[in-house]
Amino acid sequence: MAMSDAQIATILDNTAAVADPVLDILARSDPFDLKRRTFGRRWWDVIPVSVADAAATALDVADWPGTASWEKLSTRERADWWVTRIGSLSTVAVAFPGIFGAWTKKLPIGDALGAASQALTVLAVGREYGVISRDHQIAMLGSVLFGRDVDGSHLTHAQPQEFPQSGGRLLLAVFKGLWRIARWLRDLQKALAARPQSPSFFRRLAWIPLLGAPATYVGERVALRRAVTSAQEWIAENPAAVVD
Repeated sequence: MAMSDAQIATILDNTAAVADPVLDILARSDPFDLKRRTFGRRWWDVIPVSVADAAATALDVADWPGTASWEKLSTRERADWWVTRIGSLSTVAVAFPGIFGAWTKKLPIGDALGAASQALTVLAVGREYGVISRDHQIAMLGSVLFGRDVDGSHLTHAQPQEFPQSGGRLLLAVFKGLWRIARWLRDLQKALAARPQSPSFFRRLAWIPLLGAPATYVGERVALRRAVTSAQEWIAENPAAVVD
């Protein structure tokens, strides 16, 4: 039995309730006070004289959110940053099971992980353009992932979930968030066929052991870029969703 738009809206609401805190951690968390070190630097200050200086320089070179370099990026460049950095990271989690080849195609979580990666990245890109209302996030995800007009305005929205924010646990928060999102989206397994897909060539290669992981990774990266392009088109068509 097909799920109704109201049921899909509820699942996407829970998806955003997981994704937003993860993105907040990546964008705002600074447990070692490294981002502050990237401001007010002179050219010779990039030469590290301590581990903290080296780490701050690495974050600045990577244009990490909250650093001096990040502040110089345009909205489009910030959106591309999420696709390049976090999209690449989340796609690794999606692609890894593919190393074992055909049998992993039977795992029910596979498509859900791919959709979770797209959802996390699409929401990150949307936030850079000002799409921060939960109702609009639900509508955007419904359009990009399912090609459906989904209205979440009737919902009592789920509370943001909590994740550890200390030190080396930042990446753990990403993977935990990705897994939780995938578990929510797994209930929409049949509908997930509508999400932006990997090119058929890479989907065929994904059935081959050892080649499966790199083929899945490349294919999902292409699919992710398609999802982000769809999100940007949705934002352009729905200016009322954007908060200045």
